Amino acid sequence: MHAATLTALLAGGITIPSPLFTPLAQAAESCRSQVATYVMEVTPGTGWNNVAKPRLLRKYVDWDPKNGDANGTMLDTGKTAQIPYGSRVFTGGQGSIYEITNDGVLKSYKDRTDTGGSLLTPARTYDVNWTTRKRVWSNGSRIFSVHEGGQLEVFKQSDPATGAGSVSLLGTLPSGRPAVLAFKNADDVWAAGNRIFTLKDGEIRAWDYREEGTAPVLPDSGVLLASGLTDAVNGWSPGPGSVYTATSAEDYSGIVRSYTGTATLALANDDVMTGLYGDVFADTASCLIDAPDTKPVLGSMPTETEAPPAAATDDTPAPDPVSPAQFSGKFVLGDGRPAVGMTVRVEANNVTDESDTETQLTTLGTATTAADGTWKLTLPATLPASVSAAAAENGGAVNAMASVMGRTSTGVPMRGVDHVTAAPATAPATAQALVATAAEDSAKPAPVLPLTEDTAPQPTEQAYAQSWGSQQEAMAQDTLGDRPLPTWQSDSGDLPTADPYVVGGVDTKRLSIEPYDGGCDKTSEKVIDKKTYYTTVAEGHAHWDAKASVDYDQKLASNVEVAVKTGSNWSIQGSATLGSSMSVTTGYTNRGPHFAKQWKVPIQYKKIKMTWKCGGGNTFTQYKIKAGKYHVPAGGATGKYGKDVRNKDGMTAYYNSPKSHRAYVERGAYFQLSKNRSIKWSGAVSAFGVTLGGSTQLDREHKQRITAGTKSGRHDIWGKNDRVSGKPGIFFSF
Repeated sequence: MHAATLTALLAGGITIPSPLFTPLAQAAESCRSQVATYVMEVTPGTGWNNVAKPRLLRKYVDWDPKNGDANGTMLDTGKTAQIPYGSRVFTGGQGSIYEITNDGVLKSYKDRTDTGGSLLTPARTYDVNWTTRKRVWSNGSRIFSVHEGGQLEVFKQSDPATGAGSVSLLGTLPSGRPAVLAFKNADDVWAAGNRIFTLKDGEIRAWDYREEGTAPVLPDSGVLLASGLTDAVNGWSPGPGSVYTATSAEDYSGIVRSYTGTATLALANDDVMTGLYGDVFADTASCLIDAPDTKPVLGSMPTETEAPPAAATDDTPAPDPVSPAQFSGKFVLGDGRPAVGMTVRVEANNVTDESDTETQLTTLGTATTAADGTWKLTLPATLPASVSAAAAENGGAVNAMASVMGRTSTGVPMRGVDHVTAAPATAPATAQALVATAAEDSAKPAPVLPLTEDTAPQPTEQAYAQSWGSQQEAMAQDTLGDRPLPTWQSDSGDLPTADPYVVGGVDTKRLSIEPYDGGCDKTSEKVIDKKTYYTTVAEGHAHWDAKASVDYDQKLASNVEVAVKTGSNWSIQGSATLGSSMSVTTGYTNRGPHFAKQWKVPIQYKKIKMTWKCGGGNTFTQYKIKAGKYHVPAGGATGKYGKDVRNKDGMTAYYNSPKSHRAYVERGAYFQLSKNRSIKWSGAVSAFGVTLGGSTQLDREHKQRITAGTKSGRHDIWGKNDRVSGKPGIFFSF
């Protein structure tokens, strides 16, 4: 929503001359505190109108529709049904769902999931052809259709409670009527009671429908209820006094907002949920009541055989650093065999961070790969002055690049790169703990790859935006979690499929590698581009009656992966620690209920050109993307919200979690995680079109907290990777 419209709504609402809803006369219904909401899902990235494959109809439950989920949310029931290619769907209230098949057949179904049945239990197939009906919606007793010729047809459903009654034409309105034109041209149309709503160019209007005898009657103009909602593409009403909108799947947001009122319409919740992709249809109720003041539960909760313990402060000791003053790694060939007997050069690359001129890196030492491809190098007792100064600015940790160089028997130059971290024995404990975390990440072997020159110009910002990594960054939900990233990425397109080991038609995977004749000199680096990207460093969860807080102190807290380019493709090759000699704290406090978001901070990333000369006068270049310091851009935020992660919370996730990971928080009490390592977010950032992973070292200044409310019931939490008093990484909420 635009700021001006939001301000107007919050300031006093929009006056409406008559109540929002007056139901048509029909069989009495009980008032409802929850309403089913159905979504015809569109896969993000395929386009809003993609119908090339069967789609999924997913059922949610709107927990607090009367109040626009001001104290509730939309809960995913996990109930789904396949919808065939080309079919259109709309709802008729009371659990009735209609389908118009690709060949124009009208079918009705009943949602029986609440009693253990199917989401699409067949009710009736109608012997009619609805191919020419281009836009269809219903309020239960009436079905409205805009014919391809432009006229409005109104049908009567004789039994809206079952959806299996006869469907008969009541009457039509010509295409030239203002209301009919509005329905035809709207971005979305829906009905509730005797009101038809249109969403067009960010405006919501209401059209009061009535009948004179059986003749349909509509006014010449609709009542303007809201404007400025330019990002909304879908609208629906769960019942009287409540209107919802959703943003487009095309921009990957899927943000649901709600508005409530009878004589006025005001913003109720600007983020009911995030990540709703597709057309939405509400199972409209004739009247709504307040949701129960209890934890949202769908159906009956499974019986627990073991009661979880009360959440206690984590009792595990801080991780013991594993040789923090030692660099280590492993190099392998393309087929997975160890790269044996190769000389490893370890060069400090902290110095490049602030240099825009070509600088030759400082060699910290060399090592030789063992029979299993591993190598080790102890940090020099006395560091060169430039390296020592850079480490001090980085909180005590020394970031370095380890590389090997050779060529195959066929003359193809081969290079392996890994980014590693070490810390002197005199470094702070936080630095040593972070180095230990980096060592865990470095356990992944670094490949020795063909060194093919990339002569293409650097991509533009527009090209970066087309990459797989940028598309992942645009997702409103965290769809990657901590899953491994693809082996190869493009910085300007989809994931590459070509084999980088094939050079000139020859597969180099199994070729032996020999030392490069004459050797190669030190690496020279030059920063060719730098830009600030907001990077995920924390995550908080607060379901139901709870509040979430996260704190991130920029003083030595995170590891972020480094990407290196081989040919035209990028791969992750090690990580760098991010720290500072100064402290900057950011985060969010007491957000909730039904809240869960990641937190991001501005980090400056640099694209670096690496150059070195080898025997025979050959000069080679390669590029890498590396994180630098915390850097707030001019006029930028010191930190901001990242992806929505509410889908990881709630009843279903809780009962799918390992029992040993569960605990509860006493009412009015809090629990916080401030020790060990967070999870590793695979999509922590997309920098220059490439996705990089990252993690944060938790301590007294980098923590995740949940504060339980005082409502009756138990506030459950559970660890992602372990019990909450162990090494959970993060914890979730129910």
